Amino acid sequence: MSDPASGLRHWWSAPRLWAYAPLYVALNAAGLIARFAPGRWPLRRQDHRDEPGLAVIVPERGTPDLLAETLAALEAALARIDEPWQVVIVVNGAPRADYRALESRHARFAWQFHTAPLGYNGAVAAGLAAVRQPWTYLLNSDMRLAPDALARLLSYRQPQVFAVTSQIFFADSARRREETGWSDFVWNPQTPEVYEREPEPGELARGNLYPGGGSSLCRTGLLRRYVAGSTDYSPFYWEDADWGVRAWTEGWEVLFCPTSHAWHHHRGTVNRHCDATEVARIVRRNALLFDLRHGWTGLRPGQLMHRIAAAPPATREELRGWGLAWRTFVARLATRRAQRRGLRFDRLASDRWYAPRPAPAAARPRVLLVAPFALFPPAHGGARRIAELVTRLAAHVDFILLGDERSLYSATAEPWFRHLRAAHLVEGRGDRPGDAPLTLAARIERHAWPHLRRELQRLVALYDPDLIQVEFMELARLAEERTGRARWLLGLHDVYLSAGADPAGDERQHALIARYDAIVACSAEDARLLRHPRVVEIGNGAVDRRTVYTPSPSTPPCLLFMGPFRYAQNREGIAEFIDACWPMLRARFPTLVLRILGGAESAEVVAREPRWQQPGIEVISAFVDPAPHLAAASLTLNPQHDIRGSSIKLIESLLAGRTCVSTADGARGFAAAGLPGLVLAPDIAGMAEPVAALLADTARRHRLERADPERLDVHTWDAMAARQLALYRRLLDGSSATPHPVGTSDDG
Repeated sequence: MSDPASGLRHWWSAPRLWAYAPLYVALNAAGLIARFAPGRWPLRRQDHRDEPGLAVIVPERGTPDLLAETLAALEAALARIDEPWQVVIVVNGAPRADYRALESRHARFAWQFHTAPLGYNGAVAAGLAAVRQPWTYLLNSDMRLAPDALARLLSYRQPQVFAVTSQIFFADSARRREETGWSDFVWNPQTPEVYEREPEPGELARGNLYPGGGSSLCRTGLLRRYVAGSTDYSPFYWEDADWGVRAWTEGWEVLFCPTSHAWHHHRGTVNRHCDATEVARIVRRNALLFDLRHGWTGLRPGQLMHRIAAAPPATREELRGWGLAWRTFVARLATRRAQRRGLRFDRLASDRWYAPRPAPAAARPRVLLVAPFALFPPAHGGARRIAELVTRLAAHVDFILLGDERSLYSATAEPWFRHLRAAHLVEGRGDRPGDAPLTLAARIERHAWPHLRRELQRLVALYDPDLIQVEFMELARLAEERTGRARWLLGLHDVYLSAGADPAGDERQHALIARYDAIVACSAEDARLLRHPRVVEIGNGAVDRRTVYTPSPSTPPCLLFMGPFRYAQNREGIAEFIDACWPMLRARFPTLVLRILGGAESAEVVAREPRWQQPGIEVISAFVDPAPHLAAASLTLNPQHDIRGSSIKLIESLLAGRTCVSTADGARGFAAAGLPGLVLAPDIAGMAEPVAALLADTARRHRLERADPERLDVHTWDAMAARQLALYRRLLDGSSATPHPVGTSDDG
């Protein structure tokens, strides 16, 4: 924000700027108020469903030939809609006689004729005056919809959504695609600059800066308000960008739907009816107005005043007055406040995914899932656990993901995002490659970083979740942000309590854990370390592959270790196994192979340490499906010590019909289950003999692979998902949770 006193000194050198004193004061006041009173996100109650009903507004001026094709395609698209609809065609600045045939052909549509040109904003306002439906699609008269274009959009109508935009193609396929419907902006410190992104592969909706005014579905009530508030942009350009920014700052969301298609003829109606010089002036004026209203560039209020002074006389006249100053103040204050609350306009398009959500037969609980590590594709045990449970519960629960480590996600995550209602990703907590491992206390401090907290606050207000499920002890401090009616659940993949070795550290953990309504532990051993009154054991499971079981091969003999190096105990355990056991095993079985699924983090380790490059050792650093590697394995290894939680790789082996040789420490959570296929050794060095015995005795190994299958039934992911769903229901049905203050409510 500029210094008002410093800025005022410039007024004497430009006397005509005094006419803009109200505007100058408005800009500075908005920044000052937002700085000291950023406010809170309005709570968007989601216990209601939007009423069905769709209106289509078609602004039209002088292109009846193109309009004919537009309306024919619109008729086909409406035929796919099984709910009330209406169409309002706003012909302005063109004679009615030119449309007689179209009026007759499309008699079910409502036609308006205005002798004077209304401009885009005015035409939309005129159409909205006749709209009776809760949602309105704005359709340019030179736009042709695909038959399923409207139907594709309707499944994205949700209580927190203002608008959803179709993907645009040019009717002339040879043209460069500078128009797609997926809007974003380029930072320019001198002038606002927006553009439309090239859509990425995938079918899920994405975040969108603003709804394109010629091919977007909008919430009618909000659209009326935004159109009424954007008359300063008349007659055309930048008004739809203003609608989008206002929606985001008020706590609504704008989406881009790549599967809803529209084709644009792009004949340029504005340029045919208006002088090119005047069009260019209006575009520059509206860009400046957008900057005044939303503080989009690095220009200070005083600099913006001098931009006005240097503008053409018509622009100077249009940007003065108390009314414009007040409207600018209101818009700029909302934008600055939203930014103070953590809204990142530069990340709207890149960091959000949304799945279509057909109206369920019955309301489903909403679970806001918060994770500090990248989850999809699942490259480590914690991610695998979350992915498997979410996939199985998606038919019963609406999951919203708030995830960290955005840069570790790619298009390959979309199959998992399909099981979520929405995914919101962030990044920037301060991790750097090569940093020394942090203590637990330091991780707890770093992982619950300020922007993650702010985004959590926004999503709680936006989705009004029933449950907030925080994953990993590293995020336990997020309960400090607790407000509202939601129950809070902490999933402890590992319980780090020292059982008395570090009393002060244990007390700090107990204090954080006590803020939650319930705790999930992954093993009975972990659960016994906790003193929370509501601890539920939901262990790690695995995909049940017993129905496709084939006996383990003996030639070539192969040991499999499924341990991503991201988890230090995996890397250290298999390294110790290689040092202590591999020479003897390789000498006894010269063709023996040790295959390690080490994940992406293993590549650098393998390149710099000779132990991984010994004959017979294979390290796979890519994310892979473990199924074919399990099928090729003679048996699996679990060389770990001093772990918490429970080992997914262990139970995954047994449910694939493969014997697992594990240390006693590595069998945490399963050692007492009486699983015949689990063979225990006292430590890593002691694993060599049982491994050698099983490799040598194929008949015994095969007996263990198929022994006592009933004991394994309770360890599948399906069984664990059933326990998780039962916990959700108990939390939502019970009243044991401590009540917390409820946030403000504003349904817009």
